[in-house]
Amino acid sequence: MTGVVSIVLFVSAEEVEQISGTGLLEAALTTGFAFSLIAFVLIGSVGLGRKGMRDIRKVKNQRVARCSICDEPLPEATLRQVRRLHSFHYQTVHPDAWSWDQNWRRKLYLGTIVLCILLFVSGTYMILTGNYLGLALIALPIITVLTIISLLSLKLRQFRKEWTSREREVRRSQVGGT
Repeated sequence: MTGVVSIVLFVSAEEVEQISGTGLLEAALTTGFAFSLIAFVLIGSVGLGRKGMRDIRKVKNQRVARCSICDEPLPEATLRQVRRLHSFHYQTVHPDAWSWDQNWRRKLYLGTIVLCILLFVSGTYMILTGNYLGLALIALPIITVLTIISLLSLKLRQFRKEWTSREREVRRSQVGGT
């Protein structure tokens, strides 16, 4: 097996030497580096692909059984079924959160997706034209997505605080009125 790899490396190095006009040793080193880099990327991508599939299965099989605001037990549902199975609870018990969700979540997702695509395409174009600041532009969608996630969690925290304060007031009025 090692002999086959050596022959392929040697033949490729001769081709690189003829094309580039450099010495055989330099061409062999360059070709060997390219082959090892390709092998490293392939092995790494296979490993990350398997881990990614495991993570996707974990998320896909995740179950939601409690309200994210009041922690009340709800029918167990997968992530795809949550909206359908839990919507009645949110519409009746948390109408302000439900209306905000209906109004803004779709707009935020659509805006984020469009912005990320534009940033990625323009960053790729900048890299292809030789401007390596495009790498920073490609990294901006990650920052955008993290910002949206933090905004959604802050809004959920706000709804949770409002519900908790309303519940305390109801309990105090029940204890004081009795």
